[in-house]
Amino acid sequence: MKYQKTAVIAGLFIATLALNISCGSDDSGVTEEESTSVEEGRSLQIENLYDNQIAPLQVGHISLTEQLVVSANEFKAEPTETTLSALKNSWSDAFMWWMQMEIYNIGVVRNSFIHSQIHEWPVNQSFVEESIATETNINEDFIVSVGSSSKGYGVMEYLLYGSTDTEVLAAMTTGENAENRLNYLLAVANNLQTNAENLQELWSATESSFKERLESGVNGSQNLTVNAVIAGLETIKITKLEQVINNPASPELRLEAYYSEYSKEAILANLEALRDTYTGDFTDDGFGMEEYLVEVLDRPDLNAGILVAFENAITLFSETEESLRSLAENDADKIVVLRDAVTEIIALLKNDYSSAASIVVTFNDNDGD
Repeated sequence: MKYQKTAVIAGLFIATLALNISCGSDDSGVTEEESTSVEEGRSLQIENLYDNQIAPLQVGHISLTEQLVVSANEFKAEPTETTLSALKNSWSDAFMWWMQMEIYNIGVVRNSFIHSQIHEWPVNQSFVEESIATETNINEDFIVSVGSSSKGYGVMEYLLYGSTDTEVLAAMTTGENAENRLNYLLAVANNLQTNAENLQELWSATESSFKERLESGVNGSQNLTVNAVIAGLETIKITKLEQVINNPASPELRLEAYYSEYSKEAILANLEALRDTYTGDFTDDGFGMEEYLVEVLDRPDLNAGILVAFENAITLFSETEESLRSLAENDADKIVVLRDAVTEIIALLKNDYSSAASIVVTFNDNDGD
């Protein structure tokens, strides 16, 4: 009888405990089976980012730079309005693709400085022109040896869009040093393809460590990713917008993609990639910073505010009809409005998100990018 009584008491205790656990789960709306742990959340976020965004972007970039080289060779062989137009299209396709990629300047990749070899601005026009005017043998080896501001997408833009199509064709056919100018153009295109391949190799070599570094602190991949998003937003605000606001007399020295007037479109591509990195929606069931905030940290309120801030900024840029070059010259106050919209996102991520997720923010206003 003593055994039976003990068994009954034990049974009642277990039943009561199970009921309490069940009620507790119902109150929170999340059962133990449905919750996501901190480490699992970090792993899902980083794997999704690499597999469904970083890796595919590398493949696409190589393909586009290969086409850029083809178009450059076709233009050199037969410089006409048709081949010039095709080359410009190849440049814009590759450049706008790069705008989606440039925010992932993370860890070992950042330390390699390969991003600055691909794109840096403003262009060192005087060096480019002096090199073209000399008897220097201009090929890819020469481009490798020069500074970042004398190669990459910015220099190609300057050579293709720095004057009218008629003037570009004349400079590369009948103009003084026409052959050197063509050689410089082709060498830069070849170097972009080489650097696209080098960047993919670097990411492939560090894939495992990037996915496995799930620790907290500045070297963890989640911390690096959140900082990359913040740095990307700060670069838009400070480098791509505020420098124009603060120096309206010389927009050609401040605006990215000034000659092609793709400045606004470049920032929009940045913002959409940053938004996608936050949501993780590279696939239908992607896990990103958003899911980590909601499923791991239980902060749907903060997530809603961040999503609204992203959409507001993207909508503003999308609905702005004038180019940033036109605004810089005629209505700089509108650029202030665009800057303020980006600032709203920064405040939420740099302060609220980083605090909730225990992120160490390493970017500061003097970092540059």
